[in-house]
Amino acid sequence: MNRRPASLLVSVGVLVGVSAVCLLSTVAEARTTRARTPPKAAAPVPPAAPAPPPAYEYTFVTRQGPEEDLVELQRLGEEGWQVVSTVVVDGSTRRYVLMRGKQPEPAPH
Repeated sequence: MNRRPASLLVSVGVLVGVSAVCLLSTVAEARTTRARTPPKAAAPVPPAAPAPPPAYEYTFVTRQGPEEDLVELQRLGEEGWQVVSTVVVDGSTRRYVLMRGKQPEPAPH
């Protein structure tokens, strides 16, 4: 083989190899730069305000008799009242203690 074509072939091979190395290092650098850049974080979401504690209202009903008590307790139950206790007052008077969630105030007109 002639020296000139062989030297030309080696020169072309070296140029292709150097180009490939430069091109690959540029691609690798671009990939590592993207990998090192942390993704943009979303704005932090503030914690929700705690819910206010439930409010209750209480009332009582003096026992009168089984039929009267039943009618009154059913009427109050339809309004959301629940019997939570019975109490003996002065040794003879008995009362039902009722509770329900606090009702919102009606809006003024």
